[in-house]
Amino acid sequence: MIEHLSGELLHYPKLSLYAFHLSHDMALAEGERVEDSELLWLRLEELGKFLKIDALATCSQWLNMGQNQATVPFRELLSEEIDRCLRFHFPPGAADSETPRRNGELYAVQLHDIYVADLTFRYPGIVPVTELTHLNPEGTLLPDRISASIGQTLVLFAKPVISESHPTPPNLRQLADRCVQALLREAQTPFQPSYRAEGKLLGSPIFEYDNDSQNPAHYCHILIWLDCHPDTASLEASADYYRPLVDLLSYRSKIWFSYHQARNRYRECRQVYHQLETQMQALPTLPEAPAKKLTALQDSLLKINPQAFTCTSHIRDIEDQRTTILTNLNNYTKKLKHLTNIAGEHDLSFFQTFGHECRSKFLAQIHTDLNYLKPGKALFGQCIATMRGIVEVEQAQLNHSQQEVNQDLQDHIQAVGVGIAAGAIVASTSGLMFQPWSWKEAKIEPTLPLPLLGFLIALFLSGFCSVGAWYLAKETIKKRR
Repeated sequence: MIEHLSGELLHYPKLSLYAFHLSHDMALAEGERVEDSELLWLRLEELGKFLKIDALATCSQWLNMGQNQATVPFRELLSEEIDRCLRFHFPPGAADSETPRRNGELYAVQLHDIYVADLTFRYPGIVPVTELTHLNPEGTLLPDRISASIGQTLVLFAKPVISESHPTPPNLRQLADRCVQALLREAQTPFQPSYRAEGKLLGSPIFEYDNDSQNPAHYCHILIWLDCHPDTASLEASADYYRPLVDLLSYRSKIWFSYHQARNRYRECRQVYHQLETQMQALPTLPEAPAKKLTALQDSLLKINPQAFTCTSHIRDIEDQRTTILTNLNNYTKKLKHLTNIAGEHDLSFFQTFGHECRSKFLAQIHTDLNYLKPGKALFGQCIATMRGIVEVEQAQLNHSQQEVNQDLQDHIQAVGVGIAAGAIVASTSGLMFQPWSWKEAKIEPTLPLPLLGFLIALFLSGFCSVGAWYLAKETIKKRR
């Protein structure tokens, strides 16, 4: 049990959700937003309907998205009519409840190519730690409900009501653990976060929790910031830390998201490589018949070419994600330095640890993945070139065989033409042969006329001449060729 805590009470606790959602993609035309860029605001409206907060349920009416709005370093999205911030109250609870009525506000901005929603729920008075459950009712602020594409972070800021002036770190750590348990008590999620590290921001301790999920859709990142320093409240109210912290968390989410995308592309590329390897192994089993072999090779090329293009595209995406991580890591380091330099005492080594992890783990893993994939890309390029060479050889042989068949047919046609011409010449004299024939002897008149015999003789001579002329013509053409 935690000692020296007056019933584990918290003064003015507020839970802030920083949700980061992709708005623009460099693959799209300038100013064109991604297809689901409005999803974050739709989820917040659904949350407002669930909690019966009318102002939140209609928050989209106050958003000034603009047409063909390009990426910008910073732009506030809510209307000036509500002073760029949508404030609201929760519906009243039980009449006999002594717990202060919850309230909150929504602040929305665009940072370069992402939308950032800062949704805060707060209690205006002193409440027990167990009441933190109602700042995240039924886990409605967790990633699976908000669906922010880039990721999110939950930050709880509260002042513990402590009877001693200098609480010990173990007591504060146990209090932070209980805060996380209270926030997640009603959440139905298998991805429970655990303690990672602690530091100090504006003089007060801050504790980090996450569930180490690579998928941003399931990655739960929570910061518990306990106001235990006399100067923290005033420094926090001045909000000098706000922009650097939000920027820092956005770059952190971008890095996490890019690493997840790179690993997904690697796994997809490996699957395509497996399919290509299966097709390569089938090459020695091609049919022997040239026509069937050519058909099989052409079918394989029709399948392999799109797959090889897909592999090349995935490798390019992985390299793009590596560039994105490097860029955001550079910005992350700058913002961390900026946050460290603002007024107050700071120990943000756990943020620095994440930066080191990016280089030692994320970038190193992507480098290893690319080293595995690039030799395969070259191998399959050679495979495609080899298959194309085989296709060209087989096609040339088939063309040659077809040319020989066509040439024989042409020779036959030429020879038949010569034969027909010769036969026609002989047939043209057949009229003389139809005159009646008779056997004659000296001083004897004709006694046996044979007109049919003359016709048969002419027909026989015509056919003989045609066949003979065809054969001679064919042999002559073949010999001369």
